[in-house]
Amino acid sequence: MVAALTLAGVEHRRGDRTVLRVDRLGVERGERLAVLGPNGAGKTTMLRLLAGLEPPTQGRVLIGDLDPASLPAQDRVRLRRQVGYVTQHATLLAGTTVARNVELPLAWRGVPRAQRRDRALHCLAAFGVAHLARRKAQFLSGGEAQRVSLARALAPGPAILLLDEPAASLDPASRASFLADVERVLGDRATTLVHVSHRPDEALRLADRVAVLVEGHLRQVATPLEVIASPGDATVARLVGYENVLDVVVDERGDVRVGDSVVLRGCAATPGPAVLAAWAAGLELGPEPADGPAFRVDRVRPGQGRWQVELRGAAPLTAHLPWATAPPGVGDAVSVSAGASAVVIAQGTSPPSLVALAQGR
Repeated sequence: MVAALTLAGVEHRRGDRTVLRVDRLGVERGERLAVLGPNGAGKTTMLRLLAGLEPPTQGRVLIGDLDPASLPAQDRVRLRRQVGYVTQHATLLAGTTVARNVELPLAWRGVPRAQRRDRALHCLAAFGVAHLARRKAQFLSGGEAQRVSLARALAPGPAILLLDEPAASLDPASRASFLADVERVLGDRATTLVHVSHRPDEALRLADRVAVLVEGHLRQVATPLEVIASPGDATVARLVGYENVLDVVVDERGDVRVGDSVVLRGCAATPGPAVLAAWAAGLELGPEPADGPAFRVDRVRPGQGRWQVELRGAAPLTAHLPWATAPPGVGDAVSVSAGASAVVIAQGTSPPSLVALAQGR
């Protein structure tokens, strides 16, 4: 089956700077792909290329098996209409009504007036904003405007939907509500989705696969579980939320050392320099070790249902302890064990690859 979207040999430059380089990436029909990366990674550029809004400097971007750049203008417009695109900031016509904004793409497609109104109201209702149909768009809140933008994008029934961090400007409560609505509405559709975000919680909840983009290059493409449990390199580990990512050495016995402190024993990784990625909740604190240097507790503070303990030693570490556990005191000497959820990532490969999911003895 032909993929819904394909980037092949793509390089895109702005001036003398390459902002995106993708050897190959395909998005299957009905798939939900999240593109996760920091600001400036090239995420919006990728979406613009996928939408056919601009051609790549080099390579091909296909919608189905067609390259918009190679088509006559009329056919290019027709092909682009298969794609809905919601930008980070709502781009509504401020002086007209919400309903009219949603009807516009249907009017451009020649849908009769009565059908346009019915479909617009149906899409607005799906996002809980049908009561705003007669309001002028200029009087909407940020969350309301983004719901209307998404209703407008879905009204024509696009085969492909591109979302460019549409919840980025919303407060936490509005963001959570908005994403829940997106997840619910898209759950009833076979729409192919590409959603970009710099927030791992947003990217992972809407995705069948995650493409991690850093400085215009794909670092890893995998399922959400694989990206979380087996990040491809230190940068990916940080992006998906590992609180502790540090340089370590694996010795001949498989012990993982931070300086002279052993933080994991019996790892199956190849001896030599490596990177350890460890969740703060996965760190286990014990009494001061008898056979090596200790870590010292630098700070203890309450968190959301947990204690957050900051440690100093050969490297700074953060540990999260259950609320019911009495935390150590500031200045206490403790041992640290990374636990079975830690990941040891080999250095010196291109791109860096996971060599072992660490298992404690």
